[in-house]
Formats: sequence, C-alpha cells, structure tokens
Amino acid sequence: MLVEDLLRRITLFDLKVEEAESRELPSGEWETLMTVQSAKFYADVEGNETEAPLSDQIEIGAFTARPGLGQFDRANVLMMERREISSGSQEIRLLTESKPAYVGVDPYNKYIDRNSDDNLAEVD
Repeated sequence: MLVEDLLRRITLFDLKVEEAESRELPSGEWETLMTVQSAKFYADVEGNETEAPLSDQIEIGAFTARPGLGQFDRANVLMMERREISSGSQEIRLLTESKPAYVGVDPYNKYIDRNSDDNLAEVD
C-alpha cells in the first residue's frame, strides 16, 4: 500500500506533534508522552482532495537538538523507530536514557506533508 501511495497516487499527509511532555522515572530513564494528530489525503489532477484512512508504520524520533538546524548529527538522536500511526489523534509513549529536547513524527520529512514544520515539537 505504501508503494502505491507514494508512487502511483498523489498522496498527501498531515502529520503533527501537538504537544510533548517528559518526566524522569525512578529508573533514571525519561518517559515522554507525545500527542500526534495525523491524516492522509488523495488528490486528483485538479487538486481535489479526499481523506483516506491512515494506518502506516512511520518514524518517530526523540532528539537532544532540533533536526535540520545547526550542527545536528547522529549523536543528537536519542531514539528513532517506526510506530503504527493511524488517522486522528493518538498518544505515543517514548522511553529514552536522557531527556529529549525535541520529538517528532516523520522528523526527516520522508512523507509529502503540507506543513512539515509541525512534525517536530519542543518537549516541556
């Protein structure tokens, strides 16, 4: 389905991190809860969009610095993994060894998203 969405159709995504909060656990790990809002649309050649169900494995990441800005490199990645993302709002729980400064859904913008700036959020 992903290959068809990315190569045979005009497929747009709206992926957004609405909020993210972290707390230190007694074990010393950091638990981060992030709220993600997501949607998928198919567009025709005239630009008309139809919402489509979303149920894809999409990268989720936690970082010590904002990806794409300044001296960001691999050392700034606390965790990166694929998670099942569905249409609508969902809460995602991350565990890291240190407190993330930023979290993101599709943080490296692999999906066509009208506003990829909201794929990342600063962690409270």
